[in-house]
Amino acid sequence: MVEQNEFESNPEKTAYHDNKRELLRRGREKGELTWSEILEALPQEHLGEVEMEVFLFTCRQMGIEVKGAPS
Repeated sequence: MVEQNEFESNPEKTAYHDNKRELLRRGREKGELTWSEILEALPQEHLGEVEMEVFLFTCRQMGIEVKGAPS
């Protein structure tokens, strides 16, 4: 399980990183995220195949279920 503080502190602050941390925090609280939430929160330039695989892996590691289908 990923420790909460691992995604709260990142020396390189960007909108992408801030949005990703907030999205993971919300997902951890609810236990789930929808594809709509993910696609709305993360900028298009960070939605490549590799980036999404890493994000989905992180969600799985944190016990966050991703619901729905990507659109």
